[in-house]
Amino acid sequence: MCSFNFNSRPRTLGALLAGAMLIASAACSRTHTVRTGDGTLTYKEKGKDGGTISVTGKDGKTATLTFNQNKLPDDYPKDIPIYAGSKVVMSQSVSENHTHNLMLETEDGADKVVDFYKKGLDGNGWKTESTVATPQMTILAGSKDQRHVMVQIGDSGAKRSIMQVVSDKQ
Repeated sequence: MCSFNFNSRPRTLGALLAGAMLIASAACSRTHTVRTGDGTLTYKEKGKDGGTISVTGKDGKTATLTFNQNKLPDDYPKDIPIYAGSKVVMSQSVSENHTHNLMLETEDGADKVVDFYKKGLDGNGWKTESTVATPQMTILAGSKDQRHVMVQIGDSGAKRSIMQVVSDKQ
């Protein structure tokens, strides 16, 4: 298993996110690189709605975060169903553990969305391991091969938010 431990995993992801905010707000060009004694952080803008942040440690190992608004990433796993008629709000792909985060939005009822995901995950070979349901939210968690998936369907006013997270098992 490949690990990008720059002293601790939470610190790596924290550095990616903190660097993204700092560089995105300060960058005057489409590509900006910051070098420190611990490595480099590079931000590359991909149009007005996306970009890539790469953190490379002193040892040469790199972790990359790619983010988009309003677009499903090209490398999103094909065996994770996408609710028909939903709008992509945000997506992220992180190289560490092949992690993908996807935020969708729909005006359809929660029961319809939950039913779609239960059938869609099972139909694509996922094993649902747990379901947690409250009046405001349902969370489905499952696994397939060496991966985990979590789908959270929540009420957001007149709309339903759908958050999908899929990653390699650790």
